[in-house]
Amino acid sequence: MVSQAQVMIVLRPWLGGPLLEALTPTAREIAGRLNGFTFGGSRDGLAGELDSLLFRAVRQATGGKMLIPLDDGTWVRSRLEDFAAMADELMLLPFLELPVDGKHLQCLRDYALRHPSLSALRALYTRFAPLQTGEELAAIASVAKSCYPAFRWREWL
Repeated sequence: MVSQAQVMIVLRPWLGGPLLEALTPTAREIAGRLNGFTFGGSRDGLAGELDSLLFRAVRQATGGKMLIPLDDGTWVRSRLEDFAAMADELMLLPFLELPVDGKHLQCLRDYALRHPSLSALRALYTRFAPLQTGEELAAIASVAKSCYPAFRWREWL
């Protein structure tokens, strides 16, 4: 079960502590949506929903300026692509709770083919590694390294 605290931990590097405090109700809503995730059907587009939800919440909280004070005292301006990356990072939370079996391996592979999701690749590479060959894992690593910035995969590859 995904908790509000887990959501806030994932978002903290992107949004900083002060803004996250203001977005506590949004984090609670995100946790609820993540807990309702299923493969296929209308919930398959959850990352897009989270992207929009985060964008609207940050825009409202910053008065449209999109300037965010981070925990180290620096300020950053959020970009549109940041919200898609945040939403994808959040998708890792339900992916890591999936049972490690052939059915969920295939569901996650299918999801990764339909959605540009580093989190799906990460779950395949880390959680579902025992069910895959070395060649499959090498392919996942290659895609991650060639399609995403290093700060998003360096920790687990």
